[in-house]
Amino acid sequence: MHVGDKGEWYVMRYNTGTTSGTPEECLDQDGFVFIGPGHPAPAGARVLDAEILAGLAYQKARLPAPPLTLSPKAGRQVVNLATRARFARTLGRVWVTAALDQAGQELAATTVAEPVRLRLDAGTPEADPASCTYDLVKGAGGGYSVNTEDAECNIVYRRATAEGAQHTLRAALTWRVFWAEGSGPDGMPRHPMPEGESVGDVAVTVKEIQAVNRD
Repeated sequence: MHVGDKGEWYVMRYNTGTTSGTPEECLDQDGFVFIGPGHPAPAGARVLDAEILAGLAYQKARLPAPPLTLSPKAGRQVVNLATRARFARTLGRVWVTAALDQAGQELAATTVAEPVRLRLDAGTPEADPASCTYDLVKGAGGGYSVNTEDAECNIVYRRATAEGAQHTLRAALTWRVFWAEGSGPDGMPRHPMPEGESVGDVAVTVKEIQAVNRD
């Protein structure tokens, strides 16, 4: 049908992640629709392009929680002793590619997320400071890490937890996100997208160490 004719084919696609209504309502169409020159496209129709594919890839990206290790250990925190944090392993970039190869049309876009900042929240007002933020360090191999041993800001718990009680320390990673045309993470130009965030909670128990001084 319409071989050699000028125009465009349209077909409805249902996205369960963003579309309201039901698939049956959305797909209540006459299958493929051919629109010739000078005629309006179907209501709500958008021509698929790289930016739309990048948005689909953005929805499918899954960002890992911070691989946090505390010193002293989470179950052995000490009153008035700084809580140092580091990553148990380096983090890499996360990317997802959305591609189309149909009816002679090839199109691809890749959404890339890079971790940039870590924020720690003590989970209690009985800490000083109650939160700290750190910039991640990019290593020679391309991975990202953090080690707060010599940082100016480290959370200090000022009171021991009650017997059987815990604080919930929250670690939140901020990710810088962009997209580029093509099927790889290093395409150009890079177009910014909304930042992403991934979080992880750590149960913290704080003890008080008793010391005896002898003259």
